[in-house]
Amino acid sequence: MKTIKADPEREHNERLRVTAEALIEKGAAPATRLGNLGRETLELLYRRAGNPEFAPDALKLLHELQTHQVEMDLLYEQLRTNEYEMTEELVHYRTLYELAPVAYLIVVNDGQILESNETAGTLLGFLPPQLAGHPITEFLSLSSHAALAQMFRTLEKPGARAECLAELPAHTLHEDRDDNLPISRRLTINARRSAFGDNILMVVSQIPESAPATALP
Repeated sequence: MKTIKADPEREHNERLRVTAEALIEKGAAPATRLGNLGRETLELLYRRAGNPEFAPDALKLLHELQTHQVEMDLLYEQLRTNEYEMTEELVHYRTLYELAPVAYLIVVNDGQILESNETAGTLLGFLPPQLAGHPITEFLSLSSHAALAQMFRTLEKPGARAECLAELPAHTLHEDRDDNLPISRRLTINARRSAFGDNILMVVSQIPESAPATALP
């Protein structure tokens, strides 16, 4: 008795025909989050798959489309994973910025404050939202303005760094505090322009009262 061997290619083509027919009956394409093959496209492929003249090409194309959609799904999942990781990293660094024990300010070229963290708000005597939109000089003594202006001139190039001394005005010394700790009016401002040159990051630190006094420029 002669044994009839199964034709793998024929079986594969038949499976694809069954898949296409099932998809047409449902009115949907292979599941994908990035879009579906149209019903008309599937019907055309199915009709061509049933035509001996076009069957090989139609079945090949259907298989390629299904494979492509699977690949797109995998890519979509990877993009979602990357987005999640980037969001988590952004939240992490944002938290470090907002809750840092050091006063951070982000200002533009003319010294107008864009952002500040909680410590900066406490130091300057206002909540962070109240600082936004105001020039930093508004929260410092008049004797500090010249030093600030010179520092900004030094920060013209992207990535440039500069430092200056400044003072708090008397009304921000928080005299209502009950911890009896002395509060220094003197500040050190370390600044750096961003690599893109669009803003300046400032780190503002109080100089302990015990430190030797240095005249402001």
